[in-house]
Amino acid sequence: MSRSILKQSSKIGFFALVSRCIAFMRELFLIRFLSVGETSDIFFTAFRIPNTMRKIFAEGSLSSVMVPALVASHHKGGDQSMSRLTTFSFFIIESIMFLVCGIIFWFAPAVIQAIVPGWNAQNIEISAQLLRILISFILFMSSGAIFAAALQSQHRFFVPALAPSVLNVMYVCALIFCLYFHLSIAVFSYCMIVISVLFFLIHFLTYLKNGYRLMKANEQTKAEFKKILVQFLPCFFSVGIVEINHFINTAFCSYLQSGSLTLLRYTFQFVNIPVGIIAASLVTVLLPHFSKLYLEKPQEVAQQLFEAIKFIVWTTLPLVFLMTFFSKEIFATLFLGDAQAMSKVLLAQSIFLAYLVGLLFFSLNKVFLSIFYALRITKIPLLTTFIAIAINYSLNRLLMVNYGAAGIAFSSSIAAMAQSFVFLFVLHYHLKLGRSSAEWFHFFIRYIVQFLVCCSFFWFLYVLVRNIVYSWSFDVNIYGFHVNQDFFVSSVGLWLWVGPLSLIFLASLYATRRFFGIKLSYFD
Repeated sequence: MSRSILKQSSKIGFFALVSRCIAFMRELFLIRFLSVGETSDIFFTAFRIPNTMRKIFAEGSLSSVMVPALVASHHKGGDQSMSRLTTFSFFIIESIMFLVCGIIFWFAPAVIQAIVPGWNAQNIEISAQLLRILISFILFMSSGAIFAAALQSQHRFFVPALAPSVLNVMYVCALIFCLYFHLSIAVFSYCMIVISVLFFLIHFLTYLKNGYRLMKANEQTKAEFKKILVQFLPCFFSVGIVEINHFINTAFCSYLQSGSLTLLRYTFQFVNIPVGIIAASLVTVLLPHFSKLYLEKPQEVAQQLFEAIKFIVWTTLPLVFLMTFFSKEIFATLFLGDAQAMSKVLLAQSIFLAYLVGLLFFSLNKVFLSIFYALRITKIPLLTTFIAIAINYSLNRLLMVNYGAAGIAFSSSIAAMAQSFVFLFVLHYHLKLGRSSAEWFHFFIRYIVQFLVCCSFFWFLYVLVRNIVYSWSFDVNIYGFHVNQDFFVSSVGLWLWVGPLSLIFLASLYATRRFFGIKLSYFD
């Protein structure tokens, strides 16, 4: 069963990886289109509202509540019961979303001012105009997410996994189109609405193609939907904790120099790469798996949770090491060619490092939330959310004065860490889903030894290859492109040798796991 989970999540992870690679291209074009300054801050603030609503309503709390509910509905009444619940949920939820979008459209300036209280009136008005265009983005994205949840509940992961990649491809195409014809940000915003419509159509047509239909609700459907509504509000806060904290961070960041909001976004995007590829992909499979396991074999839930935590720790820490090691080079490459952005590489690096402190905990929290929602427990995640929000807000006030945007990012990391510890405590002592101390100790000690040995091996290879590269002395033109030593040291060429070294490092961890006595059921 564990290997089956890995097989399914690896397929989703592959599409997530492709999506992130395309997203990197998207960020490159966004920098060329918006740079890093006042203009980019204005656009990203307007887009943050519908995009955050997508992550919380559509991809976060809505999916977390609906997938277990749809699994249970199908378990009781088969395809028809599930189709009824999907249809009823679609019409009711989208009616609510339409009302919310209408309110935000009408009060757009007030909404923007509440998010960025440190801005002047002119920037608030421009951002509000963009918000009025972009707000309908959430209507189509949330509609698509409802049908994606129905597909996921029946272990049909292909289209939901592929859709983000398609979304990013269309995003890049829109950027290239706007750059080529020198179009305005408003035109690009309309392009985003077209993309969201296509996202909805992809999921809806796939839903119909798989034999599911739009069906009229019965009394049982309405009773099942009431349970979804009861669980939705706690899920809204707990699943959206990262986004809620990011809103708090945005408010504090609005008092800092122009471009700080944009840098906070870019760094957070990069921190989310391993979260999206590993944790989110695994949780997509684990949520329906845990839901079904709890109904059929509840005694196996604890062991499966333990294996999921081990896998997340084992895969995430090496990526934290690599991203920390090359933190400056990542943003120097991303900002290459834009003088305004290049002047802020060191600031971006400091924010990025502050976020990396919490990367492991951002990932673990996704797994913890999946088990709580599979068990249909919402009060505990809600409580931990309020604790994390309070910690983040308090630390923002304390650290922003002396450390600026880096202090804001570090506050989010500490809040995520505190949330993880609360989850672990509840799972171990109150829900009895923890493992013995000996099992934890056995895994962590062996893994730390393996990790340190492989890191030392990577460092040796890095120094060796770097010295070889530094010893080169050449200057050639290849099809009009100037290539010299600096190209392989401080430009894009750096990744031509750093990339393979990083892959060797990750491969050494995989190859030596048995030698160090590390057992991961997802592999073994």
